[in-house]
Amino acid sequence: MHMLLRLGERNGKADYEPVHVDLVAANRFRVLHSPGLAYGMAAGDELEVDELGRYNVVARAGNLSVRFLCDSGVADIEQSLTEQIVRIGGRLDGQVRAGLAYTIPLSAGRDVIGPLFAKAKQEHPGALWEYGNVYDEDGNLMEWLRGEA
Repeated sequence: MHMLLRLGERNGKADYEPVHVDLVAANRFRVLHSPGLAYGMAAGDELEVDELGRYNVVARAGNLSVRFLCDSGVADIEQSLTEQIVRIGGRLDGQVRAGLAYTIPLSAGRDVIGPLFAKAKQEHPGALWEYGNVYDEDGNLMEWLRGEA
């Protein structure tokens, strides 16, 4: 099923992303695919969600959410990048014209993941990549990773 998770506001209106989830308990859901826009979670994490779509991660599955974005499009890099991600235990969870969303187990190591995406960025001028659930809105390492750094 899809659940609309609140991203914030745009032009004075609430902005949402539909995210694939399974119901775990009342108001508690397991994320099935790492989202492309919603921050703070990855596939396997469990969320509590209120009636306005605001969410709070209540259980971590040990996965990283990573996004690769390129204004000129990602069609020419998707296959090779995804093959590399699969080799380290990850998977492609979503694709749009200008972006890819991946789930990668934390056990793959950020020291492996970072250079892999940095190389892809270098090969595609104008591209950028980011973790979706490693840093908070102030740029600080999220609490769940502080012992993993």
